[in-house]
Amino acid sequence: MAKDDRLPPPLIPFDGKKPQAPDWFARALETPVETGQASRLDTTLAWKAWGERGQPGVLLIHGGTAHKGWWDAIAPFVAKAGYRVVAPDLAGMGQSGWRETYTMGEHARDMIAAGEDAGAFDAGKPMMVGHSFGGFVTLKAAGDLGEKLRAGVILDSPIRPRPSQRTESPPRRGGRTYKDLSAALARFRLLPEQECEPVWLVDHIARGSLKQIESGYTWLFDPDLWAKLEYEARDPEESARSAKCPLAFVRGAQSSLMQAETWDFMRGVFTDSPFITISEAKHHLILDQPLAVAAMIETLLASWTGSA
Repeated sequence: MAKDDRLPPPLIPFDGKKPQAPDWFARALETPVETGQASRLDTTLAWKAWGERGQPGVLLIHGGTAHKGWWDAIAPFVAKAGYRVVAPDLAGMGQSGWRETYTMGEHARDMIAAGEDAGAFDAGKPMMVGHSFGGFVTLKAAGDLGEKLRAGVILDSPIRPRPSQRTESPPRRGGRTYKDLSAALARFRLLPEQECEPVWLVDHIARGSLKQIESGYTWLFDPDLWAKLEYEARDPEESARSAKCPLAFVRGAQSSLMQAETWDFMRGVFTDSPFITISEAKHHLILDQPLAVAAMIETLLASWTGSA
């Protein structure tokens, strides 16, 4: 999408006011939630959790420059099905601490540490679910630490042949200060950009992406996040061979990142894994179809937990 053809920021029409949300989401936000912080490599790792400790665990890993609140329309429903659901913030994002460098391997270990602290491992091995960038963290965890996991579920993370993989950092994001909350919300965009019908959910995650400082509001994530990330060459075939737990792959039916060529390539590499498509969803499928994603997670959990 050319710069001049970009979609307008979705929250401009609301001038800082909250769009009307459905009753079911209001009820989901009333679900009891526990918050805490783990620590690893002198970095705080914030987390939130739903459901009782001692129940089978689920770890939910958000995407790049996102935060744990992206799961707020999904996690309460999975927890009510009888699971301890934990959503941490990746280092450099959300309310977690920042580092001088970031690697996929350390992100994977961070998520295990946060999950252990929050009770995801109390009943044994949890299932890890990652969206977009979080899907690559999940794939890394499956290879390096998969013996600790029940399974990994990867949501709309395009796994391509090595010659087609990203080798340089995306543009710098964040770092700006806005005079008030309304001005900050008016600048919020999804990346990659897409229209998202549940604008009330976009508003919810946008508010959770900001912090108030003396001069106004700014984004929570490290603006040098991508420049600090050490990119690792990933061999998809090796990722498939090295996975120490079952994997499942999910895409949005209208995802701009998961077109037929990429999807077919992935199916040819991860031949023993289920591949699932969420209808009426784009890349940000956890916003487009949160209830469908919750049902999909519950189904995979029941299958893998029951066969353990």
